[in-house]
Amino acid sequence: MAGTPIKLGSILSFCIVLYAVYYRKNDVGDVRLSPVKEHLLFLEKENSVGVGINQPKVALGYGACHDLFVNATALLDHRDLKGAPEHFNEITTKQEFLKSFAYFFKHGAAAERFMSNSELYDELVEQALKLSDTRWAIGGNAPLMAKRFFMEGWKVLLAAKMSNKLKTYIPKDIEIVGGEENEEVKDDIHMILEYKADERFGAYKSPRANRYIMHNDENNPLLSSLEKLGEHLVKFTPNLLVISGLQMMDNFPFKQNGRDLRAERLYLVKEQILSQPLNTLSHFEMASYVDLELLTHLTTKVLPFVDSVGMNEQELSNLYNVLEYGEVMVVADSNPRVATALDQMRKTFHLIRQKNIEFNSKRKITRIHVHTLAYQAILTVKNSDWKRTEAAAAKASLTAHRYVCNSQKISLDKSKLLLDDSFSTTTDNDNNSRVFFEPTKPVACWEEVLDGDRVEICVAPVLICTEAQLTAGAGDNISAAGLVLQVEK
Repeated sequence: MAGTPIKLGSILSFCIVLYAVYYRKNDVGDVRLSPVKEHLLFLEKENSVGVGINQPKVALGYGACHDLFVNATALLDHRDLKGAPEHFNEITTKQEFLKSFAYFFKHGAAAERFMSNSELYDELVEQALKLSDTRWAIGGNAPLMAKRFFMEGWKVLLAAKMSNKLKTYIPKDIEIVGGEENEEVKDDIHMILEYKADERFGAYKSPRANRYIMHNDENNPLLSSLEKLGEHLVKFTPNLLVISGLQMMDNFPFKQNGRDLRAERLYLVKEQILSQPLNTLSHFEMASYVDLELLTHLTTKVLPFVDSVGMNEQELSNLYNVLEYGEVMVVADSNPRVATALDQMRKTFHLIRQKNIEFNSKRKITRIHVHTLAYQAILTVKNSDWKRTEAAAAKASLTAHRYVCNSQKISLDKSKLLLDDSFSTTTDNDNNSRVFFEPTKPVACWEEVLDGDRVEICVAPVLICTEAQLTAGAGDNISAAGLVLQVEK
């Protein structure tokens, strides 16, 4: 009988904990939301970017497109799907399209694929335009990031060949280079098939809101604005050069008369990066790649020569697998543990550092930004040219909510946190690797030593928008927002 009070006390304590969790999350909402919001806003406000004579400058390449936003499950009929979901590097038929879409939909994973069947692609665009909620917007990594930098007070040079109509989507004070004067340009069209969390496609349910992008590009894979950007860089003298849009080269027929035109174009990208002085920071924005040959080119012609890389959780897993194993990873966990993502970031940092040495690069990787649904993680080398990592993580988090909700206001009634009350910093668990989440100081930062350098790692929770209005372009806006506060003129 001596053990009874202890047993009853344990049961009572357990019940109290359960009640507290239930009360916090169900009766009054998550009480962590308000202090998290206030501190993230405080960090953003206290670390504003310079304007006027202190206005930093960014140059971005390459390409632009017309995005056609489509309700995925309104356009596609699950009853037309014959067989199981399946991954394809390139889409040639309607069945391959349906199987590929279902494959990523059931994982809630972002994807971007090239459709080589132009006739089918045009038919799908026509069908999409008949839907009542279909809408047009400007697309492409470079234009979306350019608009974000401009909104945040930067001077912007954008390299993209686009029609006069498409240019109307860009603020007039952004300098656009890429096409010839009075040149008629046919804009590439990307179909953005969006879906919401818990939406159904036949037997499959999406675990999160996301998008599947389909394209049939003609201009963007050629990086047709590359040379024009090079002509303007000398005079523009940017503080930051952003390389993006290279995923458009996936599965494009570049082999001609024994020449690898893709390798030749990527060599010119490398030369453009190398043409910049070392005090001009360079950033590479990852994307959804499936062509191993193209990814291999990136590991030899781009990654060894940039200071920073930005990506989502899918792209991180893919990049790590290519660097470590020489294999493409098509789909990964759409909401990875913090520890898992941080371990992959560390390993990726190490592997790119090896590439820096292998290719005798004068630059070293000094920054990695990974954005996920639940959190932002930024790794920077201490005493490098990257500043204010804590504030950058906070701003990236706020931008994620604002963009997806399509509102400048951070609405707590449209917010939720997925980050737990504590997280491990590595899957190699020990008693010192756990960080406890503090709502009144939500951005956790600490220092480590990687490859002989002291680095700072900051993890910020995302106030996830529960009423998603936009998905495509979120990563571009988040990455740009993270860079905004880290470059000092």
